[in-house]
Amino acid sequence: MRTIGSGNWTRVKRKYTVEESLALGMGDFRGRLSPNAAGTFTWTWADGDSSSIGYNVCWVAGVPIIDLAYRWRNTEDVSISIRLETTPTQFGGERWWFNCPMIVAGVACNRRAGKLYLPPGAKCFGCRLCHGLTYRSCQEAHQAQRFFNRVAGLWS
Repeated sequence: MRTIGSGNWTRVKRKYTVEESLALGMGDFRGRLSPNAAGTFTWTWADGDSSSIGYNVCWVAGVPIIDLAYRWRNTEDVSISIRLETTPTQFGGERWWFNCPMIVAGVACNRRAGKLYLPPGAKCFGCRLCHGLTYRSCQEAHQAQRFFNRVAGLWS
């Protein structure tokens, strides 16, 4: 039972945030989508560990695909192919998007996303919704108000 005074209200499991995750954005690939382009991205986690992810761009039937390769938890090599697509912009250009490569409950997501995330403990990059991520500001919003409501409930 989660009531004030039971001691359990502080142990609510919280979601991971996008700020705690590695983020791979379409902006990272600006100018790097030519056929056979390859390279490496390196990130540093909050605890000081670093991660590097290699990528290779190939075009299949006019559609660019980014192949990511990285080592998960220093035990397993992971390779993911991510399809890209474009949408027209208002003034005649085009905007690039990732198609989320995650499969959730046996169904491929394929949602368009500007960023893909790898939260702590996750094995594959995916969109924010597939990983159930939230923003830190959502977790912090109204935190003081909830505290005062709880305290007021004890004394009334």
